[in-house]
Amino acid sequence: MANTNLTGTGSAVVMDQRMWSGSDNTSTAWLQSPIGSNAAAGALHLMVVDVVVTAASTPTVVDLADADSDEGSPVAITGLGNGGTVLEVLSVTNRSGGNELPTLVRASGSTVAFTTASGTAGDTHRVTLLYYA
Repeated sequence: MANTNLTGTGSAVVMDQRMWSGSDNTSTAWLQSPIGSNAAAGALHLMVVDVVVTAASTPTVVDLADADSDEGSPVAITGLGNGGTVLEVLSVTNRSGGNELPTLVRASGSTVAFTTASGTAGDTHRVTLLYYA
């Protein structure tokens, strides 16, 4: 799936931080690739991304594997495009002062989807999520 109802202008990853979710830092009892390298094969990440929506009352998709917005001449969304599997959406908030709450927030594969509220065209929404990559 691709990014939907997003503009690249003003949209960007605010934070994408790998999180330790194993045991002791010196432990090798976690997945390694290649074996014996002590390098994590995959890890939990916390991502915060600000997205500017183009239309109100519209289904919106943020795809971690797609770096381009859905504009006629796509504008890259800085920090997206590396992929990963969304584990949980922690929040989607409208940061533009209108306090309209998005609805139908859900995750599937590398995507986060939600429906924007009425009157939110051009508003910035902050999406906070956990993903595995």
